[in-house]
Amino acid sequence: MKTVHLMGIGGSAMACLAGMFKEIGWNVQGTDGKIYPPASTTLERLGIKVFEGYDAKNLHPKPDLVVVGNVISRPNLEAQELLKSDIPYVSMPQALEKYFLQGHRRVVISGTHGKTTTTSLMTWILDYCGRKPGYFVGGVPLNFGQGFRVGAGNEFVLEGDEYDTAFWEKTPKFLHYGAQHVVMTSVEFDHADIYRDLDHVIEQFEKLVAIIPSDGSLVACGESALVKKISSKYSKVKYYGFAKEHDFNAQNLRNTGKGMVFDIYRKSEFVKSIEAPLMGKHNVLNVVACLCMGENLGLPLDQMIEAITKFKGVKKRQERIGEVNDVVVYEDFAHHPTAIAETIEAFVPMARARGGKLWALFEPRSNTVRRKVFQDVLPKSFMKADEIVMANVFKKADSLSSDEMLDPQDVVNQLKADGKSARYLETQEIIPTLMSLVQKGDVVLFMSNGDFQNNPRKLIAQLEA
Repeated sequence: MKTVHLMGIGGSAMACLAGMFKEIGWNVQGTDGKIYPPASTTLERLGIKVFEGYDAKNLHPKPDLVVVGNVISRPNLEAQELLKSDIPYVSMPQALEKYFLQGHRRVVISGTHGKTTTTSLMTWILDYCGRKPGYFVGGVPLNFGQGFRVGAGNEFVLEGDEYDTAFWEKTPKFLHYGAQHVVMTSVEFDHADIYRDLDHVIEQFEKLVAIIPSDGSLVACGESALVKKISSKYSKVKYYGFAKEHDFNAQNLRNTGKGMVFDIYRKSEFVKSIEAPLMGKHNVLNVVACLCMGENLGLPLDQMIEAITKFKGVKKRQERIGEVNDVVVYEDFAHHPTAIAETIEAFVPMARARGGKLWALFEPRSNTVRRKVFQDVLPKSFMKADEIVMANVFKKADSLSSDEMLDPQDVVNQLKADGKSARYLETQEIIPTLMSLVQKGDVVLFMSNGDFQNNPRKLIAQLEA
C-alpha cells in the first residue's frame, strides 16, 4: 500500500483529494493548521490521519508521494524538508490529472460565480441519467453527501478554479485538467491577492478556451459581454441565458420562495416548463448551463429536467440551517459583490411571503473582499435587504495594513446615507443583537466563505433556548 501525504489537507478541495486517494486504496495522511467543516468532518469520517501544525518530522518515515496545496509557501517548514528530500511531489491539480482523470471525458465548470452549484448539478444530472460520473467539487452536493467520487463512467466533472496551483506553479488550476468540455458562467475581477486587475483574470480564461480541443465543446453565458468576447475564440461555442437568441434560454421566470419556475427554450422554440428547487435568477442560469452542456454530452432532455427537480442543492449554498419561532436561518457562500446581490435578491420573495424582514449579515473573509478593492461597490450589493449587518474583517496571518483593508464601518455609513438600516457589529455582538431585534416571519441570511464563527447555528441554539 502506497502512502500519500497532503500538505494543506484542510482545504475543501484537498480534503476531497484525500478521500479520492483513500477510495483507490492508498494510505492517506496530511498536515494543516486548525481544520473546519466540511473538510474536518470529511477527514474524520474517512479516518484519515492529520498532523496539526507543519513540521519536518511529518515527512518521516518518507511517504511515496506528497501533494502540496496552494496554501503552502516555499518557506513552510515541511516544504523546505520536502525540497531537500528525494520524495516525489505534485500540486493538487497535477495529482488529479495523473491519478484520476486519465481515460475520462473531462467536463470543467469555470467562472467567477456559480461553479460549485453548477458542478454539483451537472454531476447529479449525469448520475441520474445513468452515466456514473467521477466528480471533484469544492463543496458538498447534498445528493451525494461528499465533494468527490472516482466514478465508474466515462465523464469526470470538475469545478474549474481560477486560483493558482502551487508555490512553484502560479497558473490557474483549471489549466491542468486537460479540459475537453467547458462551461464558463461568468468572468469578473476576483482573487486580488494573486491577480493584478481584470485584464489579468481575462488572460487566464482565454488560456482555458485555447486548450479546448476541436472535438470538445464550450458552453458560455451569453448574458455577459465579457464572457461572449472570451468564448467567441472557440468556433463551436453555445450560449445560454435569458435572451431568445441564445442556444438555450429561460423565459417567464417566477421565484416561488422555494425555487424557480420557468420555461426552457431552444432559441425561439419552446421546449418545456420546469420547476427547479433553487432560488434566484443566477441559479436559473446555472440550470440552463447544465441543460446546454448535457445536450452536448448526449443526455436526454426529459431525463435531465426530471433530475433537476430532484436536485437537493449544495451545503452552504442557500442552505437552510433551521427555523425556530417562525424565524428561519440560512447561510450562503456569497463573498463577491455580484454574488451577494444575487443571493439577497433570491431571498426577497421568501421574506415577503412570510411577512417579515430579510436580514443580510456579511463577514468579509475572502482574500479579495478583505481588501478595499470593493469598498465603494459593496454597499450597492445590499440594497434589497431590509436589515444589513457588516461583521468585522476576518483576521488572517497576512501582512495587510489598515490602509489596504476593507473598512466595514465605511460600508455601513454609505448604506445609511442611502437610507438603509445597517449596522457594524463585532462577531461577539451579532447573536445578542439579533436576539433582541429579529421578529416572527424574518429571514436571517448569513454570508461568508467560511463558517462565520458558527453564528448561524449559534443563533438557532439561542432561539431554541
